[in-house]
Amino acid sequence: MPQRPFSADVRVNASFWLLVLLAAIVSPLTVVAAILTAAALHELGHLAAMRYYGVSVKRFRITALGAELDAPALARLPYGRELIITLAGVTVNLFCAILLALLGLRTWREWCFVFAGAHLVLAAFNLLPVVPLDGARALCLALSFFLGPATGERITAAVSLACSLALCALGLKLSLGLHSGWLFAFASFGLLWGTLRQLGLARGAKSV
Repeated sequence: MPQRPFSADVRVNASFWLLVLLAAIVSPLTVVAAILTAAALHELGHLAAMRYYGVSVKRFRITALGAELDAPALARLPYGRELIITLAGVTVNLFCAILLALLGLRTWREWCFVFAGAHLVLAAFNLLPVVPLDGARALCLALSFFLGPATGERITAAVSLACSLALCALGLKLSLGLHSGWLFAFASFGLLWGTLRQLGLARGAKSV
């Protein structure tokens, strides 16, 4: 009998609760609920695609940067199928954003636009070519298909590190010029740490 895709060990990192706490302090509860809902549907998109292709998840770890899935069977899938799984979460976010925006235009309910905006922001964030985000994985799969896995991973690592450093520089600049810029700086440095950890450049880094 095949292993069930959703019978995974689920863990929640402390960084996730810290992010929720910071968001609740600086943002209305509607915005926090919109972000959490968009994030949950994003991950369900990944899991639904994995279940469709029969990929089981051993460990599901929720962090401030999203969910980290330990699914060894992914490495045995063709590039095309893994790319579909990688972009499934963003696809769900974009689909929900369109539906909510149309509903908002029809009913003129403000919460529809708030939730639609959360889906769009999360989709755009995850498409950044920065490890461990979906955009970086999609870039690596595309490069690996044309140039080979080793070259694809090297180029993706270089692009990811460069983008992370650029975002940190932008975050520092915004924190000096805007009252709320520190939040962007905090997120940028958190993303840089996630990048260094995934690339094995951070102290104590472990592959997931």
